Amino acid sequence: MAYSLLGETFGEYAVAMSFLLLRFYARVKVAGIRNLGLGDLFAGLAMIFYSLTTAGIYLLEKYGNNIGLNDQTAMEVPESKIPSLVLGSKLAFMNWIWYLCFIWCLKGVLLSLYAKMGSGVWQQERLVMGMSAFTVCTWLACVLTHVCICLPPSHSWQIKPYPGDNCTVRPPNYVVIATLNALTDFGVMLIPMPLLFKVKVPVRHKLILGAMFGSGIFVMIATILRAYYSLRSISDLPIALGWANREEFVATIVVCLPGIKPLFNNTTWFQSTRNGSRNRTPGGSQAYGKKFSGSGGESSTASNKDDSDKHFELGSVGWRRHPKGTQRLSSGASDEQIIIQHGHESKMSDDPRDIFVTQEYTVSSEDAHNRV
Repeated sequence: MAYSLLGETFGEYAVAMSFLLLRFYARVKVAGIRNLGLGDLFAGLAMIFYSLTTAGIYLLEKYGNNIGLNDQTAMEVPESKIPSLVLGSKLAFMNWIWYLCFIWCLKGVLLSLYAKMGSGVWQQERLVMGMSAFTVCTWLACVLTHVCICLPPSHSWQIKPYPGDNCTVRPPNYVVIATLNALTDFGVMLIPMPLLFKVKVPVRHKLILGAMFGSGIFVMIATILRAYYSLRSISDLPIALGWANREEFVATIVVCLPGIKPLFNNTTWFQSTRNGSRNRTPGGSQAYGKKFSGSGGESSTASNKDDSDKHFELGSVGWRRHPKGTQRLSSGASDEQIIIQHGHESKMSDDPRDIFVTQEYTVSSEDAHNRV
């Protein structure tokens, strides 16, 4: 069966958009629609730019473009085909910009998340601010590279005479954009690592969190592969478009993982449990332990999730400034933080860099006369 660029493009687009929509569902479910933040705005913009790049690939296949021409073949193009090729070449020019906006919007999603995670920890706040400034600078550098390598810009969609490789296949784009893209991904990926090293949880939990936050390495690999294969077949547009779409697909999945994670906080995916009775309470939580009878005709089930029930989550907590330090608030602010739930409640510290450890209890009761 012959390879279909459009088939792969729309298939990956459908899966990636499903992840973005699932992320929005998780955010609304956890934080509420009124508490959506800057990261959600970036995610919404990413959906728009992803749709534009996908539509652009389809239209490039339909109209054609000046990529792959040379001095001789450009002069042989029939006059009747020039309007179609001009339109396709304009789409190719814009598709680069849409691609850059999409990829950098995804970086904005992660930076917004890490800004909330490091809220109140001045080292993390400065790290996020510095990385955010660097990310904006790399985006501007990539856009300027794309626009300025072919001046005036109208040469980018010129057919006759042939405007040159920098106006059609644009080799410098692949080198500059891939380099700055990978460097930015690497910097963003390192932001949560200091928090991960400080938190006191079992090694396997650190490995899971590290794998989630370090999955940006797959985006870097996709970026490098895209540049390599595109430069190797510089005049073969379907190869460049195919690898660009794969990079967008991988980046979307990686960026959506932390946002989707809260949907699984109440499952045993990231949680180990002890053997014993398990009872569901009216509120939907689960209690572990043995029943005991009270003197008032009621029986109660109490649980103390000890060290074997350790789990962690990307929760929703807020922070506020205090003259003596930074204090953590309840979940009304919908700011995403790493909350580590461990066996025993640790002593609260005034150091804003601390990652607090809490103990979870579930207590339920039922009327003895209503039991069978």
